[in-house]
Amino acid sequence: MRTTAFFALVALLAAVPAGASSLRTDVLFLLPEECGEVAFLDLQILRASPHYALVKSRLLPPRFLHFERFLRSTGVEVDKDADWLAWALVPAGPERPQELFLGFAQGQFDPEKVEDYYRKQKLPLADYRGMTLYPFGSGASEQDLLFIFLDSSTVAFGTRASLELMLETRFGGHENLGENQALFSRIYEVNGDAPIWAVFDDNYTRLAFRQILPEAAKFPEFAQAAERFRGGLLRVEPDREVTVNFQAWCAQPADAQSFSLLLQAGLLAQSWQVRESDPVLSAVLGQTAVNTAGARLELEVSIAESAFKALLERRSLL
Repeated sequence: MRTTAFFALVALLAAVPAGASSLRTDVLFLLPEECGEVAFLDLQILRASPHYALVKSRLLPPRFLHFERFLRSTGVEVDKDADWLAWALVPAGPERPQELFLGFAQGQFDPEKVEDYYRKQKLPLADYRGMTLYPFGSGASEQDLLFIFLDSSTVAFGTRASLELMLETRFGGHENLGENQALFSRIYEVNGDAPIWAVFDDNYTRLAFRQILPEAAKFPEFAQAAERFRGGLLRVEPDREVTVNFQAWCAQPADAQSFSLLLQAGLLAQSWQVRESDPVLSAVLGQTAVNTAGARLELEVSIAESAFKALLERRSLL
């Protein structure tokens, strides 16, 4: 590992304001270097929202909801016992045929109670590098999910391949996210500052844009322009108004300028297309501001609480 870079990044994360809700440094350094997306959700802040259940169901990947149902069978209530949730995606590559998913939860857990539950139910347990892996089912399939306790307050879950990669990273057998300075710098920008955030590499930024603005992605110029992405960032601030901010870094300031024109056209087209079928979404798209600052491109919109609820219910948002 490149030691200087490692300690520099630790120092940066240590600068997160005391008391701020953030993804812990030790958890970040469990993530493998090649992560393409890292996301964080502060449940303690989100529970204060009248739309807690809706937001959680829209934001969390389906695997988290499956994990939550399973934990409930062992006596653990995520809605009551968890403080925050986080997840990371590792893209497919030469060493792995499929994308890997890693989920994390911090809260009031009882590892001894869970282990006792497994023993009494005579459920299978697995072991890797001295850590106990708890399968959701048999654990025999490559797609089966398992979880482990990193400590008494932190749970990690994923497929066996995901957890083994994470444990290899933990024990020094694989480079960690500290070596991915581009993604790490994005995390530092939002970690402890926003209750809901996600950071992306260039490929996952392209995917995010296609999901957020499908009409812009249909323009012939999109594919070529999107190849110039160098990363992205999403933050959501729930308050009296919900502020959604999405940023992308381009290769050059000129790329950001040209892409901003494409996005404005995409916003206009999408707003017009849904003006009758989803007037609330149409209004939000029409209010979305597109700005540039050097090579950074930014989209931001503030949504009234009533409109936010309508968008969630119609699955028009998140």
